[in-house]
Order: sequence, then C-alpha cells, then structure tokens
Amino acid sequence: MISKRATTFITMIALICTALTFAGCAETASEKFKRTLKLNEPVTRIYTAKYEEVESAIKQAMIRYPQRVDNTEAGIFETDYVKGEARFRSPGKPNDESLGNRYRILIRLVRGKNDDKPAVKVIVTKQIELNRDFFATAEPVPSDGLEEASILYRIGREIVLSRAIVKATERENKRQEQAQ
Repeated sequence: MISKRATTFITMIALICTALTFAGCAETASEKFKRTLKLNEPVTRIYTAKYEEVESAIKQAMIRYPQRVDNTEAGIFETDYVKGEARFRSPGKPNDESLGNRYRILIRLVRGKNDDKPAVKVIVTKQIELNRDFFATAEPVPSDGLEEASILYRIGREIVLSRAIVKATERENKRQEQAQ
C-alpha cells in the first residue's frame, strides 16, 4: 500500500509536470507570432465550402470593422482605415504602438475546387501605415500576422456554426414531420 506521503509527492510531481507542459506550449505559441511578415504579405487559407457560405462567414467575422468595399461578385472585402482605440491589440504585447499607426484589411476570395468539392481560398492582407507627423508621408509597416490569423480563424468558426445551425434545423424539422 502506498503511504499518504508518497501519494502527495506523486501528485505534486504530476502537477509540476503539467504546469511545465502548459508553460512550454504557451511559449511556443507566442514564438510563432514573434516573426513579422514581409511588407503586405498575405495570410491565406482554403475552406472547403460554397462561395456564398464563406462570404457570409466573412461578413459575420468582419462585422466590427468599418467597411469600405464589399464587392460580392469580384470577391473583394476591404475595411476603411482602423485607427485609435479601435485597433487590434495583441494579447501578448504591451500597447506601445504610436497613435500615428493606422491600417486597413483587404480580403480577397478565389473560387476553386478541392477533390471535386467547392473550395474558396481566402487571402487576408493587412496594410499598416505609420504617420510620424502631419507633413510626412505615411510609411508602410510590416504586420506580425496575428490579426490576419485570427480573422481566418473566425471565418472558419462562422462556417462551422452556420453548418451546425442548418443541421440542427433540419433535424428539428424532421422530428416535427415524424410527430405529425
């Protein structure tokens, strides 16, 4: 039989190992986004879904951004300049950015097929500008890619949610038909 002291010791070792594992994962995740993208380098992802489904997900994911261009036929979504307190704040970095920073997000949709299923490639580009003073021209600044990745994640989640809602609605309709 294992003594109470030995059980406590094993539990403490397990907790320390778990804490170190999670700390290592957190460090790895933050290391991933320490690199900066090249100037105007896009972040892309391919969704195996219908074009209309992806477009609807983009509109839901981008609802908090000021909209400048929304051209469904051409597959272009563009925000107006985001500046001031409305800017995206990275959770791992202090908010030490200049007040002269402003950016806009450009999203392009490209229709295609993936294994004979409809697919849409979403290309997200963040164009950051730094205005040092009123008279100087704006300087382009590279992005870290975090906001672009979070937008692509939100688009993917919106697609999953819309599919789940459709499936639940169909199941409920089927159940109601069987009850009659």
